[in-house]
Amino acid sequence: MKRTSLVLLLLSLALIAASCAEGSDELETRASPSEPAKPLDGEEVTPRNLLASERFWPYRVALTEPHAVVGRSEPLPAGLVGVLIRVESSGLPRIDFGSLGKHEIPVRSTDLLERANGIRRGELEKSEPNFVHAIKARMLDSASDSLRPLRLEASIDRRGFLCVFADPADEGFGALAGALVPLHERHGVMTILFPRGDHPDPEVHEQLRALGWPVPFLSDFLSEPYARTLLPEGTPLPHVMLQTAEGRVLFQGPWRADTSELVAAFDAAFAEAAARSMADLDPAR
Repeated sequence: MKRTSLVLLLLSLALIAASCAEGSDELETRASPSEPAKPLDGEEVTPRNLLASERFWPYRVALTEPHAVVGRSEPLPAGLVGVLIRVESSGLPRIDFGSLGKHEIPVRSTDLLERANGIRRGELEKSEPNFVHAIKARMLDSASDSLRPLRLEASIDRRGFLCVFADPADEGFGALAGALVPLHERHGVMTILFPRGDHPDPEVHEQLRALGWPVPFLSDFLSEPYARTLLPEGTPLPHVMLQTAEGRVLFQGPWRADTSELVAAFDAAFAEAAARSMADLDPAR
């Protein structure tokens, strides 16, 4: 018993250390599942092509002018730096300012375009997609026999992620898991569970294995802040969100037992790229 408690303590400390090492990474209804046209090589990133230029999205952005937000008597100050969660389909960046909240800020009030064009020109470094950078060191591996962090390399080259926000204690959780089993690893997309409610990590680990749905999941102390970052306030659960490796939302909405719309979004966004990858691996196909 003491050995198990020590293992869980060390695991929690390791996850906290990983979170601190990379800074404060806390992180609509449906968006179109279709892939926007890519900007031409060398084309400047502008508000018009910002969604299509997601590979140039910076991980952090700063306010270039004070900006008033709902719920605060004082505006957010110029120079304030936050984490870019994504650019919404509306064109507004969703930015996490830590204790000052998550806000959708007009592009003109930030240095997002300046940083994006710096990345495009090679003047600023961007080593990996934004969502991969935010999530890769935070997941636990339910496919492993014992509770342990997911290997970093398991998420590095993913085309996209299906984020599932649900309470494992809900009566319908088993049916949800069963319906999503066929989408596990579909077109190279990783499914991630964000458990809601208060559930010890070993309990979730064993439950996912028993259900035959061994997807990575967020630990109990990280799941809530990540969900608040990714979801609009008041989003009803269960909820699913399909997104690119950069965090651009392709599809989201309340969980439905009929997954045909979700499957169509998967195929529209990722099937062609997956087929190209298979052809590259086997030219005879």
